[in-house]
Amino acid sequence: MLSVTYLFFAPILFSVVTTMYSSKSLEGYPAGYLADCPGSEQPTTITNKSLKYLTFTVLGINAPPKSSRLRYSYYQMKELSDEPTMDYSKKTMLYVGGFLDSPNYPFATALETNYRRLGYNVLLVDMNKFFKVEYPVTARLMRAVGKHIGEMLSNLTNYNMEFDPKKLEIVGLSLGGQTMSYVAKTYKALTGSTIARLTALDPSGPCFRNLGPEDRLDRSDADFVDVVATNIDGFGMAAPVGHVNFYVNGGEYQPGDIFWLPCNIFCSHIRAYTLWFSALQNPDSFIAMQCDSVQQARERNCYDRQPLVTNLLGLNVDKTKQGVFYLATSYGFPYYMGEKGLKRKYEIFSTMLKSMNSKLVMTI
Repeated sequence: MLSVTYLFFAPILFSVVTTMYSSKSLEGYPAGYLADCPGSEQPTTITNKSLKYLTFTVLGINAPPKSSRLRYSYYQMKELSDEPTMDYSKKTMLYVGGFLDSPNYPFATALETNYRRLGYNVLLVDMNKFFKVEYPVTARLMRAVGKHIGEMLSNLTNYNMEFDPKKLEIVGLSLGGQTMSYVAKTYKALTGSTIARLTALDPSGPCFRNLGPEDRLDRSDADFVDVVATNIDGFGMAAPVGHVNFYVNGGEYQPGDIFWLPCNIFCSHIRAYTLWFSALQNPDSFIAMQCDSVQQARERNCYDRQPLVTNLLGLNVDKTKQGVFYLATSYGFPYYMGEKGLKRKYEIFSTMLKSMNSKLVMTI
């Protein structure tokens, strides 16, 4: 009798034991690449001698076309305050680059051209001397570097009262997105004023994911903080630390320019920059929709949310519409989809994959 019962129930029991359906509660959630870097929060001192290597490359709005770039060191803010090509009554953009970046590299020069075209003074931070070590060490050094950049800006304000923090916008790429938080925190501590805007282009997650707001980018750092997230579990970070947080195509990975070729970690990480570059040229074309959570954005499942609340990636963002936003893009430059990006049927991953397998019967 026992053997008969076993034979009857064994297939059922075996099926129950071995059958597994995918779920987040079972699989867990990604911790993210290099979430912690023990020791990176310890103090760092930059000597007075070394501070001369911390510089601003300057291109004022009044500089003639093709004019030579000017450089001012940490100790030359008085001279910068009197620089005739700078019009301090206009807006100023300060660019803080990523790991191993430089004002002479294309990331900086392309932004310089676009912001000057839009009527901004441009300051490009050169901190490359301090970033030529292993990344976890650089993540520690950038705290002191950001502090001293904040001092430079504070000194510039003291020398020229027309340099108004409410006309200052800082753009930070990757590690620069975290460095600029220390710039803003220091400036606020020294002057009592907050900087107008911080724009973080996939701010670094490695070494920062599990830190509190005093040790990484936070919405309290400026009057307005917007974040463009394109590789949140790799080189970026998942937390919605800004007032407006754009999770591009879910924020995890981006479609490759040739769709079936993957856009890997670095490719997805840098996509935040190319999207911002495109948004400067196409200011009302990147339309995002609000989500209830980061997880909903990850799953690209914000299309049916009611009411539909939209916002624009770029300088024309509506600062009053805050929270998490899902932004759909195409897989080729200039990437924007306009209002098509608000409709599920145009979502790039699903539509492309569906079209690839549209035949009811495939014969090989």
